Amino acid sequence: MDAFHRQRDILTLADLAGLDVEIVGAGSLGGAILLCLGKMGFGFHNRITVTDFDRCEMHNLATQWFRPSHVALEERKVDALAELMAWVCDLEIRTVPDRFTGDEARRLGPVVVQSVDTLEERRRIWQRLRSREDVRFLVDARMGAEVLEILCVDLETDSREGYERSLDDEGEPYVEPCTGQAILYTALGAAGFVGSLLRAYARGEDFPRRIVFDFRHYLVSTESAELLSAQAG
Repeated sequence: MDAFHRQRDILTLADLAGLDVEIVGAGSLGGAILLCLGKMGFGFHNRITVTDFDRCEMHNLATQWFRPSHVALEERKVDALAELMAWVCDLEIRTVPDRFTGDEARRLGPVVVQSVDTLEERRRIWQRLRSREDVRFLVDARMGAEVLEILCVDLETDSREGYERSLDDEGEPYVEPCTGQAILYTALGAAGFVGSLLRAYARGEDFPRRIVFDFRHYLVSTESAELLSAQAG
């Protein structure tokens, strides 16, 4: 029996064929997104790459995907996630234990999902990604305490001004660093939204370009590509 038969009317492995995904950041958000995508079927007919230079630390245990033994051995986060994916999804991922810059010589994407900590790093990555021909879809996942924000850009069709406005300091809806206050359900919620957005993108369906969800007050807002572009103008 096909392991993914219960989602066949929602998403098939054929939909994902060749849709390689680069996940930037192996922390709370990146790990949750990776696990979600693996359980959806990503990585079987396409490739998942996770890039992060950091190592496992004690304060990661409550919200990230590591064991105390990973902390004791100061293992690389990407190696710990590769072990998790092999165990939970029987899936091999490609890992890059380095800082992602956006100007890597290797092929990226066509999908890049970034879950880095600061606006400064997002701006630096965007300046390099925006002109790459091998990146077609960017998802930017952000969280702080009980608020998550997901922005995405179809680099083949969308105006980029709306996303670029989100990289301004005054556009940040929460205090940096985004992991200064964190709880796991925010990361899990963000992973669900990212999975849904990538499903829609893979199937050529319409999807919002910005999603904000506040778990404390149970408030959600979405913005279309047209609205995000109009606000930037």
